[in-house]
Amino acid sequence: PGSMETWLLVRSIRTLHVRVERQSQTASRIASWLHDATTSAEHPLSGLVHAVHHPSLPSHPGHAVAERQMAGGFGGCLALELTTEAAAKQLPGTLCLFRAATSLGGVESLVEWRRQYDAAVSPLLLRLSVGLEDFDHLKADLLQGVLKASGMATDDAK
Repeated sequence: PGSMETWLLVRSIRTLHVRVERQSQTASRIASWLHDATTSAEHPLSGLVHAVHHPSLPSHPGHAVAERQMAGGFGGCLALELTTEAAAKQLPGTLCLFRAATSLGGVESLVEWRRQYDAAVSPLLLRLSVGLEDFDHLKADLLQGVLKASGMATDDAK
């Protein structure tokens, strides 16, 4: 690498811990909010979310280990399973803030319907990599996106 690339790397590393902490906190909040859709009939996505996988959730099989080992947070990536393949396949195209991409861990939020690349993966599964955007904005994007992908969008959400 040249001197410019080295300088950019050093500059980036200086704020890495702050960025990862923010991404982890936001991912945990999103995971909790989405998980509530699997347990609460009052949640706006009730019946549309099949499962949420993130070690911050007490229901996650690795939660106790993650709590001991991941002192700085539970990570910025989570998995979401919708109730239908059609909705899961369409979700990346309905989102505005989450970009459809295979890469994970950038400063922007990303979503991937992995079945597109790997037939062995559940067709209900999506991977989310949470970036630095505001939690409320990401939550609103997921709300409108899941409703739209599931054919449940109101005129306001379309």
